[in-house]
Amino acid sequence: MVEVSGLAVEYLKAGGAVERAVDGFSLSVPRGQSCAIIGRSGCGKTSLLNAIAGLIAPASGKVQVAGEQVTGPRRGTAMVLQDLGLFPWKTARDNVALGALAWAAGVSGRKIRREARCMAEGILDRLGVPEIADKYPAELSGGQRQRVAIGRALAAEPDLLLLDEPSASLDAMTKEAFQRLVLTLSRPEAGGREITVVLVTHDVEEAAYLADAIVVMDGGRVRHVVKNPLERDPSLRDRLEFYKFCLDLRRHVGGGV
Repeated sequence: MVEVSGLAVEYLKAGGAVERAVDGFSLSVPRGQSCAIIGRSGCGKTSLLNAIAGLIAPASGKVQVAGEQVTGPRRGTAMVLQDLGLFPWKTARDNVALGALAWAAGVSGRKIRREARCMAEGILDRLGVPEIADKYPAELSGGQRQRVAIGRALAAEPDLLLLDEPSASLDAMTKEAFQRLVLTLSRPEAGGREITVVLVTHDVEEAAYLADAIVVMDGGRVRHVVKNPLERDPSLRDRLEFYKFCLDLRRHVGGGV
């Protein structure tokens, strides 16, 4: 589903110097699988995610999604940013509806907007927060805002979901609830659709809970790839083997986070 080959991402600094944020990075994520990218701040994780999303052009190498080279934003890719990017002047319903309307550029009329709003209401209901439809982001809790951001992503009906530290600002209980939500959404047998997930996180337990494979990134490159022996399962935190794997993962990662 996602193939990254020899990717390099560069930025022009003041004075004309070039900084390489991603350097010869390669990654393969099969369709329907989940991959977590962990590493120190500034190691290039977000730059990598932006390149996969088609938001920045690589200096060299390439990104392919569903067999096609990424040259810009694609219809089937949705991204949830760390700051969520919700519009404060729009209700939860209208924020979610934007996910559907974003790809309806050139299609005008009340019908498409009405359909998008109806879709948004259905998504909010599915996410367990139908009562917040008419509320604005400032009136919502952190967990509710997270659900609106995820809802907007789902409204685009993606096959690839990119998450950039989406739970970093949440308290422990809300974070666990959010992680269970993401896990359910990416499991067709649990009522979700088959979605490939690439997640950037600093949280080792989050990576172990959500990912089939964990990539440790350092200096813009792949340092380690750790295959997760545990199946993605909402009940993982009730199992001792999950915490043993997290401990092993921390030892393996060392100072890379």
